[in-house]
Amino acid sequence: MINMERRIKVFIDTNVLVDYFQEDRVGHATATELFYLVYNSLVEAAISTQSILDAAYVCRRHPAYDASLFRESALFMLGHTNSSYIDTFDLKTALCDPDPDIEDSAQIAFAYSQRCDIVVTHDNRLLSRDVPSPIQVMSPENFVNLCRA
Repeated sequence: MINMERRIKVFIDTNVLVDYFQEDRVGHATATELFYLVYNSLVEAAISTQSILDAAYVCRRHPAYDASLFRESALFMLGHTNSSYIDTFDLKTALCDPDPDIEDSAQIAFAYSQRCDIVVTHDNRLLSRDVPSPIQVMSPENFVNLCRA
């Protein structure tokens, strides 16, 4: 259950970051709307530094990749989100999780330790995860629609 008496805090998964950074991706408009909510302090967001690094890795393979623009956007993003690294406690939690996707488990453990209400992701495995998550998981579209309501 989401506490609507305070700002919702979301963890933004790597795939949503890639949508935001790459204008030709299908989810770009929704990711931009999500970050509008974050940048205007309507929603609080957490991002792991690993997600920023992974997004940089994916984006740099794109033909239109501009390293200086990515760096500028990422620095702005870091200034408007709660960003931190996945620590040893989160990693140990992930390694003890029965889900075979350790990376997803680590991101969820990080989001939980950051006191996030929702994980926002396009990852279908994470959206339909068999292992119960301590945090609600939503697609960017569903989350933005929730905020519009």
